[in-house]
Order: sequence, then structure tokens, then C-alpha cells
Amino acid sequence: MSDDEKEVDLFNQAMSDVKPHIHDRVSQHKKPTAIKKRKPASSDKIEDTLSDDFIPECGEWLEFCRPGIQKSLLKQIRNGKLPIEDRLDLHGYTRDQARTTLLEFIHHCQQSDFKLVCVVHGKGYHSEDGRPVLKAMVNKWLQNIDIVLAFATAQPGDGGTGAVYVLIKRLREQNP
Repeated sequence: MSDDEKEVDLFNQAMSDVKPHIHDRVSQHKKPTAIKKRKPASSDKIEDTLSDDFIPECGEWLEFCRPGIQKSLLKQIRNGKLPIEDRLDLHGYTRDQARTTLLEFIHHCQQSDFKLVCVVHGKGYHSEDGRPVLKAMVNKWLQNIDIVLAFATAQPGDGGTGAVYVLIKRLREQNP
């Protein structure tokens, strides 16, 4: 008998009276059931729940990303590597006009199945107190629109610190 055969025989003898352990845990042999996605509330338009009761402080560079968005995708957005499918220029708009127009634009872009768009908010050079009003409000509003997945300050050729690239959740990602 070889050494390997002796070891196998010895192991089998040692295990002869061993019984399987019975436990109350989930069986590893069953296939898990698929997770069901929750259906979103159906609405044709994005509801205007955005407030503009105060102007938040914002820096020169804007960036926002919802959980689950890959850092590599945000980097592509930030570096202007993805194609822009539509643009909105808010120069000259009042705060109320800008909010309404932004909501309509984002809704239109989602309905058109656009992934990345550019929103030009301006740098605030012509504001009364020299502070950018629309830039700060767009920063705040975009973070509160559920279908906006991420945004980042645009590259100089697309408006630089006076614009943002906006990543929009596609309809097919929203519905199961």
C-alpha cells in the first residue's frame, strides 16, 4: 500500500462515525429568487418640488454623483469624454423661469432618451452682488431631481465653470 493510499484509508477511518451537521440556516443548494424592482410612480412630468427660498453657497467647480455611479463614469463626464446630446442655456433667465425651464428640459431629455446634456448657467458676472445666483440654484436643483444621476463642471470649450454636464437616468433604467 502506498503512502497516499494509507493517508486516504486513515482519513476514511477517522471520518467513519461523523454525521452531517443539521442547522437552521438557508440552504446553499437553493437558487435565490430574483429581486423584484420597484415600479416608480408613473408620471408624465417631473413634479416641481424645487425650492428657491435661499441661494446656497457654491464653489467655482460643481460636482455631484448619486450612490452607485462608477467613479470612472464620473471621470469621463468631468473630462468631457461623453457626447453631449442636448444643451440648455439659462443666460438672462429669472430664477423662476430658470427653475421651470430646467425641469422641462430635464424631462424632455429623459423622454428623448438622452444620456448626457449640458446646462449653461453662467458665472454670475452680471449679478447685483457679484455672486452667481443661477449657478448656485442649478447646483441645488439638479441634486434634488431624482432622474439626475450626476453632474460636473463642463470643459472650457463647453462653458467651463459657467456650465455643467448632466447625466440623466434613462427611462428603460427606471422601468423593469
